[in-house]
Amino acid sequence: MTRVLRELQAASEELRAGALWYDDPDVGQRLMDAAREAQTLIADMPFAWPPVPEWDGEEVIRRKAVSGFPYGVIYYTTDTEIVIVAYAHERRQPGYWMSRL
Repeated sequence: MTRVLRELQAASEELRAGALWYDDPDVGQRLMDAAREAQTLIADMPFAWPPVPEWDGEEVIRRKAVSGFPYGVIYYTTDTEIVIVAYAHERRQPGYWMSRL
């Protein structure tokens, strides 16, 4: 079954903010490209990454690292879609995205 990939607006905004944080626009673009590559892998294999251990809610929340950057794509799946909740920095405000669920 093919699931639709959906991104929360807050997640989309934080990815753009993360890209703009870098002084070099080329580095920001590389972050965007790496995040899109992670999205593609998630869409192809949504259950390939382990559940986030600190989450104990009903949905199974997973994290896929963004290659080359200290970010992870936080997402969950339903029968019909994959929902991206956050592009979370590995060292800033752990678990802040939990309030989005």
